[in-house]
Amino acid sequence: MRVQRRVHAPDGTPLGVKRRLKELERQFHLYTFTYFPNEPGGDLWGLFHFSEEKRRLGSNYIQRIRKEYDETLRKLLADNPESQFGKIVDEDYYQEGYFPRLRNETIEVMDAYSLISPDRKGSGKCGALAMLWAAALIIWGRFSPGKVVLIGNRAHVFVFLDEEDGHLLNNTKWFSRTRIHNCSELSEFVKMVTTSVDTTFFYNPFLGMCHCTTKRADIPLHQLNSIYRRIRGFLSLPLKHPNLDSLQFVRSSVAISDPLEFSSAEEYQSAIFSLANKLPNSIYYFAQYAFRRIDVPFPKAYVYAALRDYHARQMAKKIRSLEDALSIVESITGQDSIFGSRERIALPDETLIFKTGSDRDKALLLFTLLQHSPICDVEMAIGFSEDNSYVYYHHKWIELNTLSMLSLEPQGLRVVFNKEKFQKRQNTFINEKATLPKTGI
Repeated sequence: MRVQRRVHAPDGTPLGVKRRLKELERQFHLYTFTYFPNEPGGDLWGLFHFSEEKRRLGSNYIQRIRKEYDETLRKLLADNPESQFGKIVDEDYYQEGYFPRLRNETIEVMDAYSLISPDRKGSGKCGALAMLWAAALIIWGRFSPGKVVLIGNRAHVFVFLDEEDGHLLNNTKWFSRTRIHNCSELSEFVKMVTTSVDTTFFYNPFLGMCHCTTKRADIPLHQLNSIYRRIRGFLSLPLKHPNLDSLQFVRSSVAISDPLEFSSAEEYQSAIFSLANKLPNSIYYFAQYAFRRIDVPFPKAYVYAALRDYHARQMAKKIRSLEDALSIVESITGQDSIFGSRERIALPDETLIFKTGSDRDKALLLFTLLQHSPICDVEMAIGFSEDNSYVYYHHKWIELNTLSMLSLEPQGLRVVFNKEKFQKRQNTFINEKATLPKTGI
């Protein structure tokens, strides 16, 4: 967008706040709020079961979350009988312990919806759209990260820009102070979803996070108070948030780099990944996985994530032979990753839903299908070379570019991994407890 639209006037002065926001809102017309009426929760990612999440996150946590879901969904339904999320509470799958997986969180996945949506637009749920607004405000709009606040509650995520009288960015819409008080059906609904449900977090790129549910905050008290006051003044209604005196304030040891100091997204990404190497277990370190890089210290993290994908797991139940699994992969006719690079990896459901994927993506898909199928091989693994990707299955290597079988190990493998083990430029698996090299692949 920086190339198509300039944030500065010809004399070098920045455009006014409202002019910049109007330009951004035009770009957001390229996106819609994700809604597929025949899918659970209006999304394509399937269902997860609360019992499975108990094993992963603990019984007490899931019991509390289920109670919060019940309360929130019923309130949304009471306030708006047409609420997409409120209706979930009466669905049979919800009564049986299932919940929709709402998961389109990256710009590439949002853009990939244009491949399958009738209107050929990208789309996202509120969380994805809020993150896109925040990034666009800072990167293109050149607004200070200190002025951008993401707010989440149990029903919604939105953005507040603390400029002039304030501005609220909600899904694909921009609300000025005048527009939020024009008494339209839309503005009244926006005020309802932003203020009637308990706030769960505030996030500011400069100041950090306030976790309202755990009552911990990186944001100093006086600045958090100022954020609350400014948003209340803008909406003329208070947000539901914990008593500030009950919060435990902690000093963050890691600060986010300022995107305004970089001239391109690629330059900023390089800086983040450089910090990831220097600061293991920091926010930079985990950003590599959110970005889906394959040259990460533990690529088996993608296997853990892949095995939770709903559609791949459902399809795997019908597999009775290797040919069944290969035919599913062969049906993915697109050759390009939604991430536009073989050095980043899509999860199986993304490859299935958008019907496109690189050899890397298809290797993870094939591995996942076989892992969940009745013909699983416990010694299966994924292998990447410079030019190809492979799945090791019953002592043979399946080449993903041609789906041919190799009896001998392919030459030039850069990395081999599965859920439990990881090999990097060596001839034997490394135990997951072993110390791994700190450099990239």
